[in-house]
Amino acid sequence: MFNPFLLLPLMVCAYEVLSMILPLRMSLPAKILASLILIAGLTRIFLLHRTPSGFEMYELPHALMVVVTVIFNFIIVTLFLLLMKDFCQLFCRLILRKPFPNYHASLFVFSIALCATLYGTYEGLRLPDVKTHEVAIKNLGREFDGFKIAMIVDIHADSLTDREFVESLVERTNALEPDLILMPGDFVDGTVAARSSDLRPLKDLHSKYGVYGTTGNHEYYYDFYGWQKELPRLGITMLNNEHIIITSGDSQLIIAGVPDQTGNDHDTALAVKDIPGNSPVILMDHRPSEAPENSQHKIDLQLSGHTHGGQMPILYWIVRKFNRGFVRGWYDVNDMKLFVSPGTSQWNGFALRLFDPAEISLLVLKAKP
Repeated sequence: MFNPFLLLPLMVCAYEVLSMILPLRMSLPAKILASLILIAGLTRIFLLHRTPSGFEMYELPHALMVVVTVIFNFIIVTLFLLLMKDFCQLFCRLILRKPFPNYHASLFVFSIALCATLYGTYEGLRLPDVKTHEVAIKNLGREFDGFKIAMIVDIHADSLTDREFVESLVERTNALEPDLILMPGDFVDGTVAARSSDLRPLKDLHSKYGVYGTTGNHEYYYDFYGWQKELPRLGITMLNNEHIIITSGDSQLIIAGVPDQTGNDHDTALAVKDIPGNSPVILMDHRPSEAPENSQHKIDLQLSGHTHGGQMPILYWIVRKFNRGFVRGWYDVNDMKLFVSPGTSQWNGFALRLFDPAEISLLVLKAKP
């Protein structure tokens, strides 16, 4: 039975053949081959299937997945460029009444799309750099001035982000010698049976005060309860509507966590219940969209991911629309600071980063004057 979900990508592919490939000065066999390569990129659509809780990705061997990913990314990047090209074509012919250089424009789109795709896919798959962010926290005790938090989020372990990637990620994070490691969600895309070996290197993460995490939406798409048991075996203490108190000398720092809203058990009030005195509070919440509500609970800093920084121009504004304006970097939300990480890896549904590099975020706490 035909899946109507496939109709849109097939229409996109047909549009790109008509708008870009046919105007090129190539032989007919070459145009047919180019068209077939585009169609091959739709393999990712066949690999992606709908579940009651979201989308899941069937897997291919790593090398083959990379090839299909490059073609699929090319289709997406080309679509945006072709829409702009054809808008210009209509403007020239209908408004200016002038001929439009369709061949040169199509060749330009093909060249730019190919370069952008190769660069963006490389950025999406490579090991992220470390980026340091200083943040002033009110009521921060002098013992915590200069306290270093390594933030890892949106790993999305799968056949693209495999064990080798995670091993390198752990090595780079440990080299920072952080005081604390926080991981607010989207560890994995797959079941415990399929992906536990890829995440096993996380067991080697180490910091002075431990490793803490919360669930993201993608944990719910697979074996949620299985991962709730497996992640602690990897040395990650999961904070589900709860908090821990870190004490140094006479000072305290509160680390709280809430599960993703997908599970309908997200409760910030419960997570910060009975917090002592005026101790500064850092909250892990996978999605940044809850920041205005969270700011009502005397939280000093919220750490989030989920948005992947928007991934590329144009998509940035779409992601912004669906996340209440929070996409990447720092925001002031009432009296609370919000930091949205661009993510440490990528989701294999669209593994491309164009002018939006991933990062291991190193947050350095400073006492607010």
